[in-house]
Amino acid sequence: MKDILIEGHRILTTDDVAEAVLSYARVLLERGSADIVEFPSFHDGNPTLCSLLIGGAGLMAVVDAPVALSAPVGGAELACDEITRRADALR
Repeated sequence: MKDILIEGHRILTTDDVAEAVLSYARVLLERGSADIVEFPSFHDGNPTLCSLLIGGAGLMAVVDAPVALSAPVGGAELACDEITRRADALR
């Protein structure tokens, strides 16, 4: 699991989703653009859907989280694929 740290907030999600979000944010920054992405995350230990505005001048970090899950995170693979598809379309 990884934490996306953005503007004082911690967003816990899968490694693949976090890396896809960071990669897409980099592409958007290079293009001077922004977008909203949605992906599964955890808030207060409960699964939820995160909608996140990325790109522009926002600062973002992705760090390893001290959490491990024994089951796959529903929707993570689809979210990762969609975020990666959007990034590839801008490259």
